[in-house]
Amino acid sequence: MVETVTIPKPPTGEIVNENELRVLSYGAGTLGLARGFGGTTEPTRIWQAMIGNYPEAFDYYSDLEEKDDDIGGLLATLKLAVLGRERSIAPADDSAEAQNVADFIQQRFDGLKGFHQVLGALLDAPAYGLAIAEINYEITAGEVGLASIHDCPQEFFCFGEQRMLPQVGPLRFLSYPSAQAGGKLVPEEKFLIFSYNPRKRNRFGSPLLRRAFWPSWFKRNAIRFWLRYAEKGPGTAAVMYPQGATDDEQKKALAAAEALVEKIAIAVPENFKMVDSLLTTARSQNPAVYERLVQRMELAIARAILGETLTSHGSEQGAGSYALGQVHQEMFHQRVVEQARALESVVNGQLVRRLVMWNFGPDAPMPRWSINTASSEDLAIRVKIDELLQAMGLDFTENYLREAYGRPRPAEGDTVLTPRSPQPAPSGAAPNFCGDPQMNEEMLAGLRRMQRWRRD
Repeated sequence: MVETVTIPKPPTGEIVNENELRVLSYGAGTLGLARGFGGTTEPTRIWQAMIGNYPEAFDYYSDLEEKDDDIGGLLATLKLAVLGRERSIAPADDSAEAQNVADFIQQRFDGLKGFHQVLGALLDAPAYGLAIAEINYEITAGEVGLASIHDCPQEFFCFGEQRMLPQVGPLRFLSYPSAQAGGKLVPEEKFLIFSYNPRKRNRFGSPLLRRAFWPSWFKRNAIRFWLRYAEKGPGTAAVMYPQGATDDEQKKALAAAEALVEKIAIAVPENFKMVDSLLTTARSQNPAVYERLVQRMELAIARAILGETLTSHGSEQGAGSYALGQVHQEMFHQRVVEQARALESVVNGQLVRRLVMWNFGPDAPMPRWSINTASSEDLAIRVKIDELLQAMGLDFTENYLREAYGRPRPAEGDTVLTPRSPQPAPSGAAPNFCGDPQMNEEMLAGLRRMQRWRRD
């Protein structure tokens, strides 16, 4: 007799509800005050909050993204590069059961309001190290569906009984953001938890914004000094007053100094004394020093976030070769693929798998939600290779083709187009996989070796 395994249905109701958000946000001061860098002049204190995963670190990250236009623009570029790609759900195999399970998941995602925005919120994880979203399930006639998914402030959670302990435990919801005690345990099946590159199992992840902090700090201060330099105009005016002068005399001397800088013409008494050397030496510093430092820090920020600099800055010398451009573009593509794969892992492991187990049982064929990460050049080469392999007798399944090229199955009521017959290639013409003749010849040689291996 086979024992039937009953999997408990997920808890319903919202844990991080509107009332909790309102109370915790007022307690943290995040609604009435712009915290971030406000009033903090010591960068070491900010850095310690970031490496210690303190709640205020997320305020600093938010401030960096909002106020540093380089950081905000680069993070948006990276996020849009992932969100703009096609997404699909592929069944586990060719069976009718697998197709039924995949269709069920597709319907749940299609019926979820704002699923695209949910993915965008989860993609805050690479920048902040962590993203958390609460899932609100609905159970109707024994079937588990999705009512909504809402992103949550990261500072309301931790993964240890104490803030100072390694954050490697289960999810905890804090009573208030600055609490040192670990709050209350919450069921993780209620949440999507995206920890980006969690080093040494630290579930707060490795935020890209932490890597960009020091370049941004130096850039901000260089701009501040640059603006002060521009504001000084002809230099620093210093007017001397006699020792023991009254407050009124000191104010008159200061007013004369300000007029000396701001006015075209001024009137001064006979005993007027000015420090001429300050006017002649104040402008000796070359303003290009500030400009070069700012540019250097901008490049450092681009490398920290995108992994390259060419996409946003041409090259580090202002112009680059085609080969250098290819290397930089490939590095950016790899960063996009990395984040897409990490997002796939979260959605498949924490959402798709749970829905399948609750609705079909643990032995049901598990579909796979995926993001198409191939570049247009890769796809063109892949199509050519697949055509040749099929001509050589290699079998392809429909699931492979749909997953490889990110093409969904026709929905009910869709019009299925009749395929056209391909035009025959000129007699004796070699296949052209790409624009590079040397690479094309190498690929042809590899296919010939494969063909000989199959024949032998």
